[in-house]
Amino acid sequence: MTGEQKTNIVKEVFEWIAYFASAVIIASLLQSQLFALTTVHQSSMQNTLFEGHMLIMNKVSYYFTEPKKGDIIVFLNGENTEGFINRYRIFIKDVRLRFQKSYRTNRLIKRVIAAPGDTIDIRDGKVYINGEAIDEPYVNGVTPSMSNNYPLTLKDGEFFVMGDNRENSSDSRSFGPIKRENIEGRAMFRIYPFTKIGRP
Repeated sequence: MTGEQKTNIVKEVFEWIAYFASAVIIASLLQSQLFALTTVHQSSMQNTLFEGHMLIMNKVSYYFTEPKKGDIIVFLNGENTEGFINRYRIFIKDVRLRFQKSYRTNRLIKRVIAAPGDTIDIRDGKVYINGEAIDEPYVNGVTPSMSNNYPLTLKDGEFFVMGDNRENSSDSRSFGPIKRENIEGRAMFRIYPFTKIGRP
């Protein structure tokens, strides 16, 4: 083998390494900053979502708009998800947990019920926003008030979230409103199970 052939082989190896590294970097940027796959690990969103369902989370939409009532969101309870560095740090930890066959217990999927400035009340198994009972066809069971004192008015940057499985959900009724900075993104599309592909 001539010196020129050896040089070409080394060059080709380095090119493949560069391609692979670039692909990893691009994939990690997409996953951490724009869109991500997430899996449902709780039963709190039944009958809308079940354990094992896989979703595409849209992180981009909330760069430009605020979460709306009725949105199904993914958030990290008590953890700041805002900014490039925070999102990339979260991604790296997620990868490490996946290799350990584990997952974040504070990553929750719930529905936005009330937004900043809204006053929420729960009585007689029903939810009232700004004094009016809201129609919730997605709810499984009645809605107990749990431990909060009502009525409750949300401050700037606060959202009241609940699971659709109202009798079996740890949500804002127990841990209080979540902050805007906790929200990772919106559950945009269900990709598994294949029989239920589509918007959740």
